[in-house]
Amino acid sequence: MIKNYLKIAWRGLIRNKGYSSINIVGLSMGLAACMLIVLYVGHELSYDKFHGNADNIYQAETEMTFGKDPIYIPYLDYSEGPKSKISVAGIEEYLRYQKISENVLVTNTETPSLKFSEDNILFADPNFFEFFSFNLTNGNKREVLINPNSMVISERIATKYFADADPIGKSLQLFGNMLFTITGVAENPPSNSSIHFDFIMPISSMLRIEKYKEDIEQGYSNFTTLFLLDELADPKMVEASLLNSIGKNSGDDLQKKYLLKPLRSLHLGEDWAKNKYIRIFPLVALLILILALVNYASLSTARSTTRSKEVGVRKVMGAPRKAIAQQFYFESALYTVISFVFGYFLCLTTQSKFFELLGVEVDKAFIYSPEMLLSLLLLLLLTIFLAAAYPAILLSSFKPIVVLQGKMSKQQGGVALRKFFTVFQFSISVVLIICALVMDRQLDFFRHADTGVDRENIVMLPFSGNLGKHFGAFQEEVSSLSEIVETTSGILPLYKGHNMMSAQSDTGDEMIFLPTLTINKDFISMMGLDWAIPPKDSIAQMGNKSAVIINQAAVARLSLKDNPIHQKINDRYEIQGVLKDFNYSSLHHKIGALSLFVKNDPSYAWLEQGGVLYAKVGPKTNIPTILDELKIIYQKYENEQPFEYYFLDDVFDSQYKAEDRLAKIFGAFTGFAILIAVMGLFGLATFTALQRRKEIGIRKVLGASVENVATLLSKDFLKLVLLAICIASPFAYWFMDKWMENFAYKAPISWWIFVLAGVGTLAVALATIGFQSIKTATTNPIKSLRTE
Repeated sequence: MIKNYLKIAWRGLIRNKGYSSINIVGLSMGLAACMLIVLYVGHELSYDKFHGNADNIYQAETEMTFGKDPIYIPYLDYSEGPKSKISVAGIEEYLRYQKISENVLVTNTETPSLKFSEDNILFADPNFFEFFSFNLTNGNKREVLINPNSMVISERIATKYFADADPIGKSLQLFGNMLFTITGVAENPPSNSSIHFDFIMPISSMLRIEKYKEDIEQGYSNFTTLFLLDELADPKMVEASLLNSIGKNSGDDLQKKYLLKPLRSLHLGEDWAKNKYIRIFPLVALLILILALVNYASLSTARSTTRSKEVGVRKVMGAPRKAIAQQFYFESALYTVISFVFGYFLCLTTQSKFFELLGVEVDKAFIYSPEMLLSLLLLLLLTIFLAAAYPAILLSSFKPIVVLQGKMSKQQGGVALRKFFTVFQFSISVVLIICALVMDRQLDFFRHADTGVDRENIVMLPFSGNLGKHFGAFQEEVSSLSEIVETTSGILPLYKGHNMMSAQSDTGDEMIFLPTLTINKDFISMMGLDWAIPPKDSIAQMGNKSAVIINQAAVARLSLKDNPIHQKINDRYEIQGVLKDFNYSSLHHKIGALSLFVKNDPSYAWLEQGGVLYAKVGPKTNIPTILDELKIIYQKYENEQPFEYYFLDDVFDSQYKAEDRLAKIFGAFTGFAILIAVMGLFGLATFTALQRRKEIGIRKVLGASVENVATLLSKDFLKLVLLAICIASPFAYWFMDKWMENFAYKAPISWWIFVLAGVGTLAVALATIGFQSIKTATTNPIKSLRTE
């Protein structure tokens, strides 16, 4: 019986190639989009799940409150982990690790020419591979990190430095002339791990490196600290015990407490972009799948009149309704399986671009993992059920007497349903179009907003302490280049972070955290910053450590006088000038208080720990050439850290990568939705023309023109599309208004966006319907009036 059902379904598919192609292509596209989103969302939700004790591992975080402002620090001090295990009930084990923030030169001692600057370096407790479930291909997990000079490397590093040779027992040179012996090789961390490493060395090694040893001894070191809790332990009780055991209050203004964050929540955490993706993408996937299914159901019910006599005859011959429903279920299953196969290949060919657009890497091992394959199988079964349900119920419900008397055309339920489907499809499409246009407009607003900073043609060159010791000579050589207009310097690159200091408000009732930038005297003029209250003395004379410049927002935040010149912050820093507010961070947030410390030290001692050189490139400069010249100068003073550069406007734009990616993906999914809707509209228009071919033939014989016939066939569909636009616009406005609440500065949602989306949708629909209408209207009426 099943074989017979499939044979009938296959014959129907071959006989109706046009409708079959529309159904299969539409479903394939919808399923491909769903598969991509299932893979992405599944990957994001699976982070750190592979660890055997993942559900009982928590990361400790310190919350410190100054006045009313809390600060969250995801670290503990070097000594707090061991103390916690001894004094806090419920903690079975602890692990500390610290990732090196700067690049480190790594040299193969056997082949000194094999040296690279590496950045994925961790110091960790010896129980690292027992605490976590990272696999070792070589080495004993209990012993690989016991000795202070031991090292575990990843498989990719083993290949990079030793090719096919066994690296165990060999040495690598780091941190100048320190040798580390390789005692283990670990599998590359999976893409869904929040901890990534290429080199792991024991924490005890840090005590042999002067700059790290000093920080540890003085209590300035910050270690990511994780606790493995007993299965019966209450994390809240452990937090309270941590406060009682190792937490201390420092005066009235500082309050400290500890928080435990589940390991599996760390990846998403407070990441706005990822959380938005996780919430929005499943909804988009569901909408696109519904569009494809609606497309299928609409065309299936449209063709119901051509199958009605078949159903009527089978019922007269004794076929039960159940058997007829089963036949149509198998037909739908065949269409869906074929669509699924095509959709899967489409997913495989586009997934690399999709993940690249999202800025994530997904291992093939995860893509082909049992969990993901099971998810795709469930998607297939769900699609088969949803695609087959309505057509099977509808077609198996035909009454044989009504059908065989030729009265099917009088049943209008199918027509009303198809109209609803058309409105529904185009409503979703219009919503997506409007959302894509609003997102693109907001991104354009970000890129061209007046931030109060002259960002054009400024390149930033970060450098370490090695170059910092010779910064004066380095800056002089850069300034001597004819293509460089001017230079300045600072501790941190603009838009890539800032330091903080605590400040007492002028009323004295609260402690405030004040972002700070440490800059050279030429920074303000080079960046084109404007003065609200200029300093009385020259900026060049502001080398005094007690001098500070603030912005207008800081005046308000600290409750200072309108003219705060010579007032002091914390009875220490004297205000020398007030800058007009400018955006020193992204436009997601309103401009906050800011303080600037201006340096005028000719020895540049303040840059001996590293900083950034700002160089303004002249107009009509060959950028690759000037970058090569800057690299040559840089390498004269720095042979360990690689040459890096950032253009200021690119760094500013990179703050909106999440929105840019979201807009691009919305654009791609919008294209999917429109194409699916257009295909469905084309199929319905074709079927309607086929049903009315005799009517059209008679009209043409009676003198109707091609224009009359095309208008007759098009106007009903265009009314439905217009209705869809009217329904979709308020929903799209509401949705985008909610989305825009995430931004302190935003472009208005203009009326022309809705007009453009509506006109564009009508134009596409008109072109789709018009093609089939004109084709039908120009058909020879003799063919349509010929007796069958």
